[in-house]
Amino acid sequence: MSPERRNLLLALTVVLVLVAALLLWPSIREELAPEPTAAWVAIQPEGAGEAVVGTVLVDAGTPFQLYAVLEATARDGSKVYYTEAPALRLPDGPVPTEALARWDRPQEARVLWFTVEGALPYLELDPGETLERFRLTELLRPDWPQSWSVPGTLDPANDDSLVRSGARGDNPFGTQRFHVRIELYGRESSLIPQERYRSPGAAEIWRKWRVFPTVIASLPGAIGPASALFGLTQIEPPPTESQAMQREIRELTRHHMAFSRITALGSLLSSAGESMDSLDWRQISLDAGLPWSEEEGNLVRVGDRVVILFGDEGEPGALDRRDLCFDYARGAAVRPLGDVFVGGGEVELASVGR
Repeated sequence: MSPERRNLLLALTVVLVLVAALLLWPSIREELAPEPTAAWVAIQPEGAGEAVVGTVLVDAGTPFQLYAVLEATARDGSKVYYTEAPALRLPDGPVPTEALARWDRPQEARVLWFTVEGALPYLELDPGETLERFRLTELLRPDWPQSWSVPGTLDPANDDSLVRSGARGDNPFGTQRFHVRIELYGRESSLIPQERYRSPGAAEIWRKWRVFPTVIASLPGAIGPASALFGLTQIEPPPTESQAMQREIRELTRHHMAFSRITALGSLLSSAGESMDSLDWRQISLDAGLPWSEEEGNLVRVGDRVVILFGDEGEPGALDRRDLCFDYARGAAVRPLGDVFVGGGEVELASVGR
């Protein structure tokens, strides 16, 4: 074989090898790519330098961003975190910047967002009943984008009954938990995902409550603990509740899982260093134009219906029926006083922490 022919064959062989390598490279690259193992939700409040997997405490009205995170393990054992978060902190510490990556794999990733809430905004227990009917569940938010990052919201998915009853929605305070599912689709099918990864959900809250992705937004002052209970299930025990049930509901309130009317009012009074027995109640008229002054956090009652004053929405500087309150009739709600006290009865006011 002549040298020219041998060189030509060698060149053709090199070209064929290069073409084959180019054609096979995507599959080879995917075969060598890190293997996904777990999903997380990270939360970054406005002004924070990193997104955190865990509980985040913020002032009422603080915007925050949710980031989906897909954890993967490389062949050398190192970790890669696919996310759009600029910086990330897991429960066991911060993630090195070089371990963060945007999703750039051949598979299409669809990100489904959920909030984790009580199945009901209000649960009334019968005499002798336990807390077995109280449960947390994952609620799909179909109106949220299927993207790796979405603006966070505290708005519950299960509060339609409260809104229909006249409660104000979109309150900038309360507690909300989050869950994400990342589905990976191949080119051959866009209907059935090849792989699914779930962040910790409702079943894991009880043993991971300290690090579960949660935003607790509260108002300043003594009213803060009561405002942080919005979005949670209100449990109304029977009048003859046992001491054991009282302790259970107090624990649920402490962990921001659920609350009762008694524990909601108790959180306000405890924050102000008061008790129901220490309050000085005085009779008032909601039509007398009393000065509003510093009424936020004070209590108004008619009979056994007790509410917490929240906002001067009526005549500026005056306490009237258009002013807002925290009401716990059948779930935590913001309502005008006039919607709560529509009938007769003696109206009484107590100043808290003054």
